[in-house]
Amino acid sequence: MKATISIISLITLTISLKAQVRENANFVDSLSSKVVEINDELIKIQDNYYAIISDGMAGNIGVFLNNDGVILIDDQWSLLSKRIKELLSTVTPKPVKTIINTHYHFDHTNGNIAFGSEKIQIISHENARKRMSERQVIMPILKGLGPDNIVQKSYPPEALPILTFTDKLTIYCETEIIDLIYFKHAHSDGDVVVHFKNSDIYHTGDIFVMYGLPFIDEQAGGDIYAMIDAIDTLLSQSNEKTKFIPGHGPVCSIKELKEYRDLLFTIQNNVETLTRENRDSDEILKNTTTKIPFETEDAEQFIKQVYRSVKRHLNN
Repeated sequence: MKATISIISLITLTISLKAQVRENANFVDSLSSKVVEINDELIKIQDNYYAIISDGMAGNIGVFLNNDGVILIDDQWSLLSKRIKELLSTVTPKPVKTIINTHYHFDHTNGNIAFGSEKIQIISHENARKRMSERQVIMPILKGLGPDNIVQKSYPPEALPILTFTDKLTIYCETEIIDLIYFKHAHSDGDVVVHFKNSDIYHTGDIFVMYGLPFIDEQAGGDIYAMIDAIDTLLSQSNEKTKFIPGHGPVCSIKELKEYRDLLFTIQNNVETLTRENRDSDEILKNTTTKIPFETEDAEQFIKQVYRSVKRHLNN
């Protein structure tokens, strides 16, 4: 009986969420004026490896100067493509030859529209390409995304990846081996972590961020358990010399990745423990909020999202 009630409660919560939230079909387009105000900084990690770090709603770009051209990991916004090229021109005269998308979200892939029109090769996971090719609705868990569901419109054909994979893809360069590793249902259902093996540098996409609590795209199959599993895998393959380019925030080390993992696990484990004890949702929210070691306006919505994920796992 309790299991039946839990399932009914979860269905009711899902229906309630859908009923209460409207769709903002012009959210991405409305960001144009804000996007041009973003500050991007080109940071050298080591010879031939850089990161373009943003201070606004734009994903970090990984940069590898290959012998025959530049490989980018994500490409931010089409409106910023000229600026990105100008930053790259300060370290190399070589053109951009390949772009790897870590997932489908607009703040990491909108630049495909500009770069794709130049016939630059774009690579992604198969699920990410599928989502870019179709209209997507993104639930605004983080406060900065506003109150309405975000509509990401389908991309034009030239902005879509021309090469996809389903599990793992390896690119062999003259001086580097680049692994594209798929992590199922972490931040979304199409997440790719890019590992430059010889230099031991990772671009994690939004599986790992440095702005506080992460955004997990439930509508696209994201899940707190799978995100923690993905981070555990990265930790098991890393050491003190490993460098990480997170989806957002500064380049960092295994230390910050461990702290991030511990934060997510503490929240998930606390919510699961209290749920198993049949505590009510208000008590779970209040108790779990105290486990977050910094002030954030996203705590309530994130904990509620974790609670939904926990309920799904316990009911399976």
